[in-house]
Amino acid sequence: MKKIFSKLNESQADAVKKTEGPVLILAGAGSGKTTTIISRLAYLIEGVGIPASNTLTLTFTNKAAKEMRERASLMMNDSAYPPLLCTFHKFGLLFLKFHIHLLNRENNFVVIDTYDKKRIIKKINSEIATPLIASEISRYKSSLLSPDDAYKQAEIYNYQQIAKVYEEYESYLLENNLVDFDDLIALTYKLLNENEELARTTSQKYRYIMVDEYQDTNELQLKLLQKLCSAHNNICVVGDDDQSIYGWRGAHIRNIMEFDQDFKDTAVFKLDENYRSREPILKVANALIEHNRSRLGKKLIPTRGSGEDITILNSGDENEEARKIASKITKLLDSGIKAENIAVLYRVNVLSRSIEEGLNRAGIAYKLVGGLRFYDRAEIKDLISYIRVITNFHDDFSFKRIVNKPKRGLGKASVDKIELAAHAKGSSIFEYIAKTSSAELEGLVRQKNAKTLKKFIKDIQAVAKVVTESTYSFIDVLEDTFHLKEIYKGMPDEAERILNMDEFYGLFRDFVKNSPESSLDEFLNELTLQS
Repeated sequence: MKKIFSKLNESQADAVKKTEGPVLILAGAGSGKTTTIISRLAYLIEGVGIPASNTLTLTFTNKAAKEMRERASLMMNDSAYPPLLCTFHKFGLLFLKFHIHLLNRENNFVVIDTYDKKRIIKKINSEIATPLIASEISRYKSSLLSPDDAYKQAEIYNYQQIAKVYEEYESYLLENNLVDFDDLIALTYKLLNENEELARTTSQKYRYIMVDEYQDTNELQLKLLQKLCSAHNNICVVGDDDQSIYGWRGAHIRNIMEFDQDFKDTAVFKLDENYRSREPILKVANALIEHNRSRLGKKLIPTRGSGEDITILNSGDENEEARKIASKITKLLDSGIKAENIAVLYRVNVLSRSIEEGLNRAGIAYKLVGGLRFYDRAEIKDLISYIRVITNFHDDFSFKRIVNKPKRGLGKASVDKIELAAHAKGSSIFEYIAKTSSAELEGLVRQKNAKTLKKFIKDIQAVAKVVTESTYSFIDVLEDTFHLKEIYKGMPDEAERILNMDEFYGLFRDFVKNSPESSLDEFLNELTLQS
């Protein structure tokens, strides 16, 4: 108990001890909300004696979930069954693995990422902007609208077209046993909503629920939480009504503002002691946020004392701003401040250009943090596509990505011909090539290409067979069979790409070591959530 309460202030300790009924913890920036929520989890298990398996703690990012798991484990004794602490999407994935069969779907589904979603949409309709369609499909799913409902809502022509794309997109996912990110939550809610007994037993299993960053939840997540609380009312949410910035992706500020209406007899605790910033920063922050009309109200109290005043630079344009920033940095460097202690933060990537130019003109060396994410790199996408085809021969999109990687002399026209012929017979490209005679294939493509395609299919089938025998050796067989590293031979960034591939291979081996019973499609789903 001493370990749990030693670092908590009075408000935090009170919130931790309130274990029964709905609890709303309003936590200001830097007020120790993560400390409070993991201390509450530890108190439930170590202090009250609640079995870890009866708790569920949900957050929004993999990074936050990992940090919270690590910190919580330090407060608790080792347990054979650690508490489930994960993102909403990971919870949906785990739940669907056990129960998606109730929707007459197979549980070896693969989760597609945003990139794949947009590829599928673009294939169905390239006339309307793909991001618009993708956004609307997400909105439909978050509002629990079927394609039929979307048709009824579509009053203008463009939206009728989008509803049609949604219908074809859903059919494609079903045919290929795929789910997207929105499905992880929407299908989980659908199952709980349509199966009263399942909702009851699931709620009885997770008798104590906690949610981090509650201000970022959307309407569907609220409905899901209500289902999970149907057998009890023990839900504790932590959030900040002053930090709700994700309205553009469906987050609803009313969830935190009206929490006491959604869950009756709510106990409210305010964490307003700030442990992160000094007084001048909090003074400005408090003065600014007071203008916000949609807030429950709190004032951050500094605990770190006073510091230097904030300076505001007013500039006529981005070039003048860049000059002022460069000048200020030059003065700091000249005064002996280390470059590693200076940072320039900007809101969106497009703003970096003028600042970079200003630093270059001033002769200031800098390191740009960010850029292309690991899982978005072409070489990693290629590897993932290979694994997808090996786990699901009927994944046409992944097949088309890899059919000419490394180069096999197949042009786009040849692949398009085969795709049309396959669809005419109602089969996937892989299945069509596997079952069609060489003579018939040669009627569509050159003899040499027909042989290449037949060999490619046999190689994939051979590698797929290895998976059933030894998952660990699979990645070596994949490289030895297809020589994927040779794709990048002679490229200026060859060394970097191969290092990335080796990193991916290492990631796969670690996954197999840690989860020897897991399948390839489970590895793919973990990757999709990680990225």
